[in-house]
Amino acid sequence: MKAPCSATWSLLAAVAFATTAWAQLSPDDALKAFQHEPDVRVELVAAEPLVMSPCALAFDEGGRLFVAENRGYPNTATPPQGDIAMLEDTDGDGRMDKRTVFADGLTFPNGVMPWRGGVIVTCAPDVLYFKDTDGDGRADEKRVLLTGFATSGSTQLRVNAPTPGPDGWIYLAAGLSGGMLTCPSHPERPALKMTADVRFHPDTLVVENVDGRSQYGMSFDEFGRRFICMNRVQVQHVVLSSRALRRNPHLAYSETVQNCPDLVPNPLLHGGGGAARIFPISQNLTTADSHAGTFSAACAITIWPGGALPDNYRGCAFSCDPTGNLVHVDKLEPRGVTFAAVPIFAGREFLASRDDWHRPVFLARGPEGALYIADMYRKVIEHPDYLPEGMRQRTDFESGKDRGRIWRVIAEGPAAFPRAGKPPALAALERAVALGDLRTEEALDELAALAAKHADDRWMRAAILSGLDGRAVAFQRAFLGEMKEPTPGVFALLTDLGRIGNDGQSPLAQLRRFVMPVAQGDAFALSTALLIGLAEASRKPIEPQAGDDWFPAFLDTARAVARNVGEKLERRELAVRLLGRCTWTSAGETLSDLASDRRFGELQTTALRSLAGLAGPEAGRELLTRDRWAASTPAQREFIVATLLSTQPLAVLTAVEGGALPASALNAQQRQLFLKHQDAAIRERAAKLFTAVAGDRQKAFEQAKAALALRGDGANGRAVFKTLCATCHRLEREGFAVGPDLFDIRNQPKESILFQIVVPDAEVAPAFAPYLVETRDGRTLSGLLASETATSITLRLPLAQEETLLRSDVAKLEALPGSLMPAGLEAALPPQDLADLLAFLKGEK
Repeated sequence: MKAPCSATWSLLAAVAFATTAWAQLSPDDALKAFQHEPDVRVELVAAEPLVMSPCALAFDEGGRLFVAENRGYPNTATPPQGDIAMLEDTDGDGRMDKRTVFADGLTFPNGVMPWRGGVIVTCAPDVLYFKDTDGDGRADEKRVLLTGFATSGSTQLRVNAPTPGPDGWIYLAAGLSGGMLTCPSHPERPALKMTADVRFHPDTLVVENVDGRSQYGMSFDEFGRRFICMNRVQVQHVVLSSRALRRNPHLAYSETVQNCPDLVPNPLLHGGGGAARIFPISQNLTTADSHAGTFSAACAITIWPGGALPDNYRGCAFSCDPTGNLVHVDKLEPRGVTFAAVPIFAGREFLASRDDWHRPVFLARGPEGALYIADMYRKVIEHPDYLPEGMRQRTDFESGKDRGRIWRVIAEGPAAFPRAGKPPALAALERAVALGDLRTEEALDELAALAAKHADDRWMRAAILSGLDGRAVAFQRAFLGEMKEPTPGVFALLTDLGRIGNDGQSPLAQLRRFVMPVAQGDAFALSTALLIGLAEASRKPIEPQAGDDWFPAFLDTARAVARNVGEKLERRELAVRLLGRCTWTSAGETLSDLASDRRFGELQTTALRSLAGLAGPEAGRELLTRDRWAASTPAQREFIVATLLSTQPLAVLTAVEGGALPASALNAQQRQLFLKHQDAAIRERAAKLFTAVAGDRQKAFEQAKAALALRGDGANGRAVFKTLCATCHRLEREGFAVGPDLFDIRNQPKESILFQIVVPDAEVAPAFAPYLVETRDGRTLSGLLASETATSITLRLPLAQEETLLRSDVAKLEALPGSLMPAGLEAALPPQDLADLLAFLKGEK
């Protein structure tokens, strides 16, 4: 979410601020601003002055509503203003009419949970317990249950969401924070370093880390499965326990959490990443236009247990996005042992508001079974830490601190959608984990049967492999006896089995311990998958020894399968991966040919990765030729540089010196590897390459620095931006998204921004390298390579236009040196206009 109380999100989280003074609405007008489904109705439960800045709420057994009010958010400079308010409906009309301050003087309370006649409250650095023992409505008992939760970061990024678990423990969301946790009532216990979400026992107050790191909120479904969320991913399922995975020290698998929704990739953001789609109807801006239309402040994950909403919502996942002023709902469809979160409504939300101040940050189920929404109701919900200084100075963080609403959503019409169910494979997972603790032959046979049935589910594979420490060979024999048909999951399982079965010998020597079905067809693929895992674990190239007379013919088969376009893709990929574990002499030519042919699509990328992994200097020389670099895609370029920097860094430096690789191919962090190298000679070579700027551009930069001494006018800078930059860049709803997202630039010094304008070729991120395309009908195009498949490519052109071309229509595809942004743009600007442009880019008025 986006509130102090709730929101805990990354530095790229969206800013729910308005550049114009959007008017706040009265509660009655705000009710009219909702758009929702006809099968429900929305009712007002409470509004200011009865409630202010509500960020979490919960009902006790008597129907009293406890609300965590985070009125001090977002600043820490003011005296503590946080309260726990107790609201009551004394006349039974459905609206709260009585307010009692149950506890006050709190800094940033962000979670509340009724417990044994009182309430548990999260308010870092503490988890507190309050209780009214004399019946006057105010808490006179206060205890610190746990302390040590971090408070050094943003007031958004703190422990939150106390939630009772089905195991009798109370779970807490990490909020991206950490801490050294202690229990004041048990000073003899050592401090626990908080590394994830935690749980504590309410009786013993023993505390321990659990899997997952939720930003704000968590929820259990009716089967006891735990769900969490992140700012851009509204539903995550905690599938496995890391305790189970740790049983096998040879198992290289650390994932325990599944992202359930389909995530929309965002190539305009550095580092990529993705988020789920949303459909707001308000006018709020996000941190950057590239975030528009996706979650940026997902919070308050709630698996609906059923109640006074239509039954079609039972088992569904509700979540909030206060930046988008909406409440979203997904149907959880079983996918093996976990789920896919699929939006129930196409192109619209469960509830959305046209009111830009509407900030839904928390959801709860009321005693009558209705869905309750805590609405912080703020003009700005973003924390100042995530805004550039210029924007921070002109942003109103105070408006709305004395406002707040609580809404109730209840059924109006009949059900229309099926409820979510229990994934059929779930019991096979709560079973695979248990069998791994048994060391009997019968347990191993049952694990083999489960593997044969569920091999294509990565979570099942991890659960099974976690219990096989020291039993890989025996399991493989049992598994091959149970297996009916080779599938991609079977090949993946055998590769993992090879990794965990490593005993330090050469790969081929280890293979003799296993069943070796090395014949043609599927048997070849099975042996290949196992051998790949053994080679990866041993970190030794595959070379035949005495007794391995069969291997040369096997290698011939691998080379033939890799090149044969008539073979199944998974068999070809296995062959290519196997060649990547061999030597340059036996595999270099085949891999080089495959890595050069764009017709192979995904297989080309696999071949490139295998080629880069070959031992010895030959692969580095092959990958760093001028022609290879020009023909490589942005993703391939990034991979080549990153891989060779880790294995052959001096080859990269030499390639830059020789002109085969442009200096701009290395980002700032990668350049530092050489600029701070322990060898003085290497530092000197790097300084010549990476710190010098071409003479004319260096001179132009020195001349342009005059603009830094002038006071800029952001309004005029917007006009300059529209004229000069908007064909390829977008900022504050101006221009077209072709080049990088510019909001990130606002935290950089003006001199750095000016340097990027004047010397655009100094550093070019791989995703923004320009490409030249010549078509067979005589056209010439240049732009960014937005995407490619085995049969087509898509170029992103100025004005955000895109053109998709069949590869068969492309005569030439070649990367261009430098940046798509032309040098010399500053020459057309007087110093004052340049100063104004810098002011606009920094977010200044």
